[in-house]
Amino acid sequence: MAGMVLKHLYHARGSDGRDYEVHVYVEPASRENAHIERLARICLADGGELEVLSKRHYRVVASGVTLEAHDPDAI
Repeated sequence: MAGMVLKHLYHARGSDGRDYEVHVYVEPASRENAHIERLARICLADGGELEVLSKRHYRVVASGVTLEAHDPDAI
């Protein structure tokens, strides 16, 4: 994950009743007088792969558990 920066951390509840952390990483860049960030990765705290289903809703690829983030501003 070289060059990536943790931009957001959201707490989510899984369909299995467990709590999870969703991490959002960006790749920062600068162009002339602008600071630009590109969404690089959305994953679990342990690096587990997530599929984005819709705003605030995800699926853990390895287990199929669905997650819902608590924060209304979550991706």
